[in-house]
This record gives sequence, C-alpha cells and structure tokens, in this order.
Amino acid sequence: MKFLIIEDDEYKKEKIVDCLKEKYFDFECKHVQSVSSALNELELLDEEIIVLLDMSLPTYDLNESNSGGRPQGFGGIEILRNMDYFELVNRVIVITQYETIMFDNRPLDANALKVELANEFPENFYDLVQFNVTTDAWKSELLDRLDKIQHDKCNNHR
Repeated sequence: MKFLIIEDDEYKKEKIVDCLKEKYFDFECKHVQSVSSALNELELLDEEIIVLLDMSLPTYDLNESNSGGRPQGFGGIEILRNMDYFELVNRVIVITQYETIMFDNRPLDANALKVELANEFPENFYDLVQFNVTTDAWKSELLDRLDKIQHDKCNNHR
C-alpha cells in the first residue's frame, strides 16, 4: 500500500506510521506538513495512494526561518477541495484529534463533520478517525478503514 500523510504534528505522524508498520510490512509512505506542500504533492499523486489527512494545517512548512504562515483550521478542507477540482480519485481518511471542529461557522462533532465531508466530497472522503493520545482505539479504526479500502479496490477490479 502507498500513503501520503498530510500532518504537521510530528508526534501524531510518528504514531500513524507506527500503526501502519504494525499491519503492513511493505508499504510506501510520503509525508508533508502544510497546505502548500500537500497541494504540490497532489500534482504528482498516483491514484493508488491513500491520503491520511489532518484537518488543521499551517499554510507553509515550518522550519527555523519560517513560522508556517497563517494556521488554517481547515487546511484539510482546502486540500479536499483541490482534489475535487482536479478530479483526483484517491481515498482520504481524515485523522483528527479535535472533538469539536468549526465548519461553516458552526461547531461540529466528529460524527457531524463526517456527514458534511461525505456530502461535499463523495469521490474522495472515505472516513474520519478520531486520534487520541491516551488510547490506541484509533489504531484499530484506522486499520479497519484501510482494510475496507483495500477490499473495495479488489472487488472493483474484478
């Protein structure tokens, strides 16, 4: 399997990679940490790549000389909109640690956000996984979703 992880939190990214290593011995993974880097990657995105997407991302990569620009609470939405605009067919699993997120100026819990994303991005959005630093339940959810994506791909190729 191939993955593009779009995540600015190094700890969370490492936990996601560790989770993938537990299940997949032969996987490829590319990581970017900002909206601008993710948009650059979309131009080269092979349709087999599964996108693991954080919702809150900085505009630019963080480094010693760059603060990352304006934080975008919904940088993930911008990425999904670009994927839709360019008619990319990649499956996206959103991995967020927020319990409530502002969407169109209203607070949404994870389940309500899932419905909104499924309605707005039916071609790309696959599911949402609630990341939690105090429990590993999210790992089972993520691996279950990835199994379903793989199963769906196998059934569609027949």
